[in-house]
Amino acid sequence: MKFPGSISILVLAVFLAPGCSSNEPAGPATYPLGDTAYTTLQALWEPLVPPEATLKMIDDGSLEVTEHYRFEELGLGVRRAEGNDWIEHLELAPGYPASPPGERRSLLYIWQAADPQVIDEESPIRLEGFDLLYRSHGHLSTQVFEAHVRTAQRISNLSGRPFDFAVLAGDLSDGGQLNELRWVLTIINGGIVDPDSGYDDDPVPGAGNDYNDPFLSDGLDVPWYAALGNHDALYNGGFAAVDEDLRAASQGSSIYDFPVFVNGFRDGSTPGAVVVTEGRAQPDPARTPLYLDEAAAELFNAGGLPPGHGMSAGKTYYSVKPLEGKPVRLVVLCTVNTGSAGLGTGSLGYLDWEQFAWLQQELDAADAARELVIVLSHHRTGDFLNDSPVSGAELAAVLEASSGVALHITGHGHRNLNFIHPQPQGGADEFGYWELMLASTLDYPMQSRIIEIVDDDNGYLSIYCTNIGHNSTEDSLAHKSRRLSAARRSFPGITDAYGDVEALWAEDLPAQNLLLRIPIPPELRTELAKHDWPTQIESEETLKNLD
Repeated sequence: MKFPGSISILVLAVFLAPGCSSNEPAGPATYPLGDTAYTTLQALWEPLVPPEATLKMIDDGSLEVTEHYRFEELGLGVRRAEGNDWIEHLELAPGYPASPPGERRSLLYIWQAADPQVIDEESPIRLEGFDLLYRSHGHLSTQVFEAHVRTAQRISNLSGRPFDFAVLAGDLSDGGQLNELRWVLTIINGGIVDPDSGYDDDPVPGAGNDYNDPFLSDGLDVPWYAALGNHDALYNGGFAAVDEDLRAASQGSSIYDFPVFVNGFRDGSTPGAVVVTEGRAQPDPARTPLYLDEAAAELFNAGGLPPGHGMSAGKTYYSVKPLEGKPVRLVVLCTVNTGSAGLGTGSLGYLDWEQFAWLQQELDAADAARELVIVLSHHRTGDFLNDSPVSGAELAAVLEASSGVALHITGHGHRNLNFIHPQPQGGADEFGYWELMLASTLDYPMQSRIIEIVDDDNGYLSIYCTNIGHNSTEDSLAHKSRRLSAARRSFPGITDAYGDVEALWAEDLPAQNLLLRIPIPPELRTELAKHDWPTQIESEETLKNLD
């Protein structure tokens, strides 16, 4: 086709603009969900049990973790199965009455996600050449997180009321890079996400059909708050502290020479994002790893609701009253250990005395005001560094001592687990709280969670914890990632969270859907009764009746 004079120059400029190519139609793709909404009450994506012949191939090395194009034909992946009901826990409420509760009121209805760990797989500071760290599905991380957000928004829309707010339990980015964090924030707030870096790649010609294509995220239409995690401010989550040498290497083209592991990145021009351990990447200044205060500033300036998302200048931890005029307090801790460059130990939780003193003041104020308290942090108390100034046990003790603390919700472990604090002795005055770890939205089982706290008007709270797998269609990029991530669990990894997919699934299931009963201190019960609350219990009336 020929165009006269200046028109041809204009047309050429449009076709060669960043993010555009002659084989893609204008505009980003919008990924669909399946026809019906569901949580894990309705349906589960359980792992396929690998055939013995496939396990033998993994053991003898004839099937490598990088050969993800072979996984499906060799019996690795997922299948849809029937969902599971909530598992009731009365350990903290041995006196919970068998008779019907009184006039029930829904105090909180929130969405939680943990460890999206969005990945720029083309970055020259990646460790893609080391098999034990390699994620077969890592190149699809943006599409997966967007699918979780879209699923959560759909369920919020189908409910009798929207979620009160959402919380993210840290490790928003995987490499701590500026572009990774901004992709996450665009997905949450809504906008066009271009998950490509360096060269403008289109490994599968056309729009919306490969991991490097731009796409539109509708975002999450509720206020959100986030804790920071070790991957947000440390090299690959804790192998070294971020420094200027690492930042310079991230913006260059040479593979970063990290002496412990084989480094490498993935070639964004290939359909399967093949690993490159020798060669050069296209430079990109947006790949800069962030210091902790810079990551906090990105959250503060992210846009969306509420303004600043609880962050303030010079602080990486905060406390907010998320429901205006209601006795509810959200306390968000920063447990990132930026002072450690030790291999592995840098990933563990850390709390200094300054933040601990602040926390005690916040809890004292909440107790005086008779408030219900939810604590959010990236690390659980059992995942703290041995030489943290404040130990995980000391943190748990101060939370136990607060009459208003009902939940401590965390991430980091990439699995679902629950813990009781304190261990009950059978006394009627032991209120205690639950600590809940949530699986990663990136790694299998790829779940987020809806939490609803209900006042049963009988002296007890009921806490419904309902897990969700993203509702993507089986031909989607996000579902492809789900298949690959389940298959990856059958290979050895740097943590014990890999190697036996059947055993790991059996361990995870009992912590996926929970119904936790806990007593309410009398003063808190009196304060809660002074306020108006929704009377529709969304877990029973909406979530249980989806699909």
